Amino acid sequence: MQASEPVRRKRRVFNTAFESGVRSLILLTACYPQRLGLRRLVILDHLVVHTGDIDGPASLHPAEHSRAAEMLVRERLVDSGLALMGMRDLIRRHATSEGFRFDAGDEAGTFVDLLHSAYLVGLKTRAQWLSAHVVPMTDQELAQLVRDRLDSWAPEFLADNGTSK
Repeated sequence: MQASEPVRRKRRVFNTAFESGVRSLILLTACYPQRLGLRRLVILDHLVVHTGDIDGPASLHPAEHSRAAEMLVRERLVDSGLALMGMRDLIRRHATSEGFRFDAGDEAGTFVDLLHSAYLVGLKTRAQWLSAHVVPMTDQELAQLVRDRLDSWAPEFLADNGTSK
């Protein structure tokens, strides 16, 4: 490479706002028309790739050693991913008395239907499973599930107060 040539950086896809935004979009599409808060989406973002942890379909990702550390990173990524998908109206943000809630935008279903890789089909299947088995849980039931199955998560991730930075 010559000094006058610009340095090209390899673009990251994994562990980015884009990846997290696609997962949130898939989750919110599976849950439509329900609106979900950030804390619940952070937990669902973890569970959609670790459904085996809660006796669901086999996990897409291997087990993590430090769930609490993963959740600290995940919350920022989920929040950034929601904002990124919101810029294209694929995800909508609503101010409620309980805080911000998110749902799938008008074109979300059409966009998600275009995702056909084996991995993304697996995510969609697991999102549907979560929509039926986990999303209907109350905050207290979800907190108990997390305590029972994933006891290394930090307690601060158990309440769905709907806040968004």
